[in-house]
Amino acid sequence: MKLLEGKKALITGGGRGIGKAVAIEFAKNGADIAIVSRTESELNQTQKEIENYGVRCITIPIDLSSIDAVKDCVNQYFNNFEQCDILICNAGMTHFSTVIDYPLEKAEKLFNLNFISYYALIKLILPKMIKQGEGNIILTSSPQGTVYFSSHKVAYSASKAAVMAMGKCLQLEVGRQNIRVNIISPGAIHTKMMEDLIEWGQNFPEKVPPEEIAPLYLFFASEVSKRKYKGQVINHLMLNEILRNIKENFGDNEFEIKEIVNLMEDKLNKEYFTFLRKNQELFEFMLKYTL
Repeated sequence: MKLLEGKKALITGGGRGIGKAVAIEFAKNGADIAIVSRTESELNQTQKEIENYGVRCITIPIDLSSIDAVKDCVNQYFNNFEQCDILICNAGMTHFSTVIDYPLEKAEKLFNLNFISYYALIKLILPKMIKQGEGNIILTSSPQGTVYFSSHKVAYSASKAAVMAMGKCLQLEVGRQNIRVNIISPGAIHTKMMEDLIEWGQNFPEKVPPEEIAPLYLFFASEVSKRKYKGQVINHLMLNEILRNIKENFGDNEFEIKEIVNLMEDKLNKEYFTFLRKNQELFEFMLKYTL
């Protein structure tokens, strides 16, 4: 069954990395898609891959770090699609430098792309979602600035903390209008951003392919998560570690999620077990979808 049949989605940062993986996952599940990125060649390649699944895909090559560019993006989208069922705010940039060394102009551009573009896209698209009677907004945040904190990434961490706060506050504002807002904090996903950070001197203990996190976005975009998931923040690092632990203990054997929860109580610390117990629908989906 295709989980997004007939849906229309706008995905920023859709030319590569997480955005590309999510766009392809959505296409497999029947959604028509608009992908946004600064690099036209990457958009064109991703478009070809998406269209292999028999859905419509348009590309919007644009730099979203200015308000005018965001307005142009939204205009181009609605010139091609009458509705927007799913908005994925995922475009972003990072840095690895001290506050003193990082130029103000670059910090401003980073915050414009990582936060203001999200806010502006939501502001411009939200009236359409309200008019059509429903909508689904998924924001890409980060554990950096929301779960853990480190030096040399002050601007980036602040922008991602702002995204998380915006998502949770926005859900309170629009929830009664049948709009869902959720936030995903990806772990160590192997993207161009990670490659840049490695080049700048940061170390990563693992490199997770973007395709592994794409089903998490699908879960939030689909009706499967509609009843419970509103204003939630999902820490992908924790999710991924628990999934690996489950697979190590159960292999390919099929168990009901309630059985897995009961059997995992002695194998996880309190924080991880609580996360598993409270998100049984999510783990059931991820286990069935990724196996």
